[in-house]
Amino acid sequence: RMTMIDLRIGNCINLALELEDESIDCTVTSPPYNKRGVGGGLFRKIEYQDFDDTLPEDEYQEQQIELLDILFDKTRAGGSLFYNHKVRYDKGGASSPWQWLTKTKWNIREEIIWNRGSGPEISGYRFIQTDERIFWLCKGSKHPRLPRRSANWTSVWKFGPEMKNPHPAPYPIQLPARCLQAVMEKPGVVLDPYSGSGTTGLVASLLGHDYIGFDLSEEYHQMALKRFREPSKSDLKKFQDETGVAATSDSDVFSLADS
Repeated sequence: RMTMIDLRIGNCINLALELEDESIDCTVTSPPYNKRGVGGGLFRKIEYQDFDDTLPEDEYQEQQIELLDILFDKTRAGGSLFYNHKVRYDKGGASSPWQWLTKTKWNIREEIIWNRGSGPEISGYRFIQTDERIFWLCKGSKHPRLPRRSANWTSVWKFGPEMKNPHPAPYPIQLPARCLQAVMEKPGVVLDPYSGSGTTGLVASLLGHDYIGFDLSEEYHQMALKRFREPSKSDLKKFQDETGVAATSDSDVFSLADS
């Protein structure tokens, strides 16, 4: 089966509104964390090419709620959305995704802990933050029954971050692979509204799904297209080791004009 990869350039909220209602089976994504310029030193500072990651926190959360509610309408009944984020600490306070996820239309099926095994806090002012979160959101009370292999991963996933990717904040192949294998038994349509270097799309296509990816950056889309057309031996090995599936794909890759 030839899979379709459709990359669209533009604002993810505007592009999401253009999707047909109930056309998406599963979304796997990780939005920019609105770190407001925090970072640097021994660890690279997260700076996106075309995205403002320094919004007032209330505005950021309102944007996330708006996007998630649009994606709810565009997702088929019983479909899933996996949302990778983290708790952020700043000036004696903290911001958690729970603050806005409970205000969306989605049912929160489960919170998964991603143990990255390493983290950027080396000052000694806090215990080193090695965890992020993956929220499994479902549309409606109906939800997929997990294969035994997926359920056995438990609610704490341990694998390291992606270190050999020029994108400023990629997640590793293992993350979308576990999500998609857990809830998609048949070929379907996968979305990532923050497509970046295309990790979700690469995994989706290798598993036989169609993929739609949004990003503001033409450079990131070109990075993803090259990755889809010429997957590295490292990417293919990570995919096969994680999924147990032979890494072969037959994809029709194209990119739409700016939106």
